Amino acid sequence: MATFIIYAIRWAVTLTLLYSLYRLLLQRETFHRLNRSVLLAILVVSPLLPLVPLHTDEPTAMDAVLTRIEEPLMSLSTDANNADATLATSENVVSGLWVRYLAYIYIIGIAAALAVYMFRLLTLMRVIRRSRRISHPIVPKDVHLMLDMRIKQPSSWMHWIFIGPIDLMQNAETVLRHELAHVRMKHSWDVILCDLTCHLLWCLPFAWMLRQDLVDVHEFQADEAVLQNGVTLEDYEHLLVRKAVQTQILPIMNTLRRGAVKKRFAMMHSGQSSKWSQLKLLYLVPALAACLWLSAQAEEYTTYLNGKLATQEELESINPGTIEHVDVIHSQKTVLKETATESVETGRTRPGVRSDVTYDKPEQKPQFPGGDAAMQQYISQHIRYPNIAIENDAEGTINVEFFVEENGSITNVKALESSPASVKSDIVVTAYRQVNSNISALDKDEGNRALQESSEELIRGMPLFEPGRKQGKAVRTKVTLPITYQLN
Repeated sequence: MATFIIYAIRWAVTLTLLYSLYRLLLQRETFHRLNRSVLLAILVVSPLLPLVPLHTDEPTAMDAVLTRIEEPLMSLSTDANNADATLATSENVVSGLWVRYLAYIYIIGIAAALAVYMFRLLTLMRVIRRSRRISHPIVPKDVHLMLDMRIKQPSSWMHWIFIGPIDLMQNAETVLRHELAHVRMKHSWDVILCDLTCHLLWCLPFAWMLRQDLVDVHEFQADEAVLQNGVTLEDYEHLLVRKAVQTQILPIMNTLRRGAVKKRFAMMHSGQSSKWSQLKLLYLVPALAACLWLSAQAEEYTTYLNGKLATQEELESINPGTIEHVDVIHSQKTVLKETATESVETGRTRPGVRSDVTYDKPEQKPQFPGGDAAMQQYISQHIRYPNIAIENDAEGTINVEFFVEENGSITNVKALESSPASVKSDIVVTAYRQVNSNISALDKDEGNRALQESSEELIRGMPLFEPGRKQGKAVRTKVTLPITYQLN
C-alpha cells in the first residue's frame, strides 16, 4: 500500500506538470485531433514515467520530500500498536500521524470512486436491456440504435446510440450524426481511460480538469462532423440551446449537451489556428525531461564493512584515514569497504581483511553463487561481443585474471594477452563475421583491446563469490577465467 501511494504521488506530479503546460499553450487552439492526442498521451505517459528506472547520485527535491513521508507510510503495513509506538518515539509525531490518516482517506476514496463507477456501468447495462433496437437510414448496421420512451437526452456509449421518441421525430438526422461521430472516433475509450485516472487520483483537481478538457475536445470534433454534413450553423446552435436545459443520463456517456455550450459556440465561430501553432508541441521535450528528473531516485547501496553488512552508525563512525579499499559493484548495488586496524604492539595500522598471502590452488576453490551452471547463465546474459571487435575481425581466447578476497569480493581484474582462436575454453561467445579486407594491424589491436575491456567489464559486474578456503578458513585466491570470442 505504501509503495502504491508513493508511486501515486509521483504520478500526480508528472500529470500536473504535463497538463499545466498543455492548458497554457494548446487548449485554445483548433487542432482538435492533435489536442486529443496530446491529452491521451499525457494520460498514458504520466503513470509510466515514474516507473522508468532512473537513478541519481544525490536525492532530487521530489525524492527528499517523499523520503520524509515514506516512514509513516511504511508503518501502514505493520501492526497498528507497533506503528503507534514507533511514531510516538519520533520527533514528528503529529506529522507522521497526519500522513497515515491522509493515506487511509486516500485509499477509502479510491474504493468509493470505483464503487460509484461500477454502479454507473450497471445502470447503463439496465438502460441497454430495457431499450428497443430500431433502424435508421444513416445509422450503419454495426451501430445499435436504441429507443426508450424515458430518454430525453440523446447519448452514446461504445457502439450504442440512445434516443428518445421526441428527438427521433424532430431532430433525428442532426442528433444521430452527432452521436455517430462519437461512435466512429471511439470517444468512449478515451473517457474510460480518463475515468480510471480520475478515480485513482480522485483528490487531484488537475485530473478532473483534464477530463473536462478531453470531453470538450470530443464535442468540438462531433460538432465539426455535424457541420460538415450540411447542417447549418444557426439551426445547430438552436438545437444545442434547447438541449442545454435537459439533464444527461450518466456521466460516462457521450451526450449532445456534454461540454460547455459557450465554449462550443466560440470554437464553431473561431477561425482555424495557424499551422505554426503546432510548434508549441515542442514544450513536451523539456517537460518530459523535467518529469524524469522529478521521478529519479537516489541510488541506494548495500554496504559491507570488512565482509559484514554495515549499519548506518558503523559507517558514520569510520575514520576515513583507515579506509584501505573500496569496491562499488553497480550491477548488484553493493559497496565493499575494507579498513585498516591499529596494532596494539606497534601503533601502526595493519590490513583488516585483505591478506598479503594469495593462493592459486586452495583446498576449496572460489565458487560463483549457485555453482558453475549459474555462472554460465550469468555470463550468457551479460556478456557482449563488441562491435568494434567484429568490424576489425578480432577473435581469440581472453584469459581474465582476478582475485577473490576473503569476503567474496572481486578485485584486481586484468585481462591478459589473447590466445589464438584455436585455443578454446568452456565459455564461447560467437558473432557473425563481417567481410572487410582492409584491416590493418592497428585495427586488429584495437579490436583485441575491445575484447579485453569487455571481458574485464563482465568480471567486475559479477556478484560476490563464495571465497576459496584453506583448512576451513577463507583465503584470498587468484582465479583465471578464459573466455573465447569466435567469429563465424
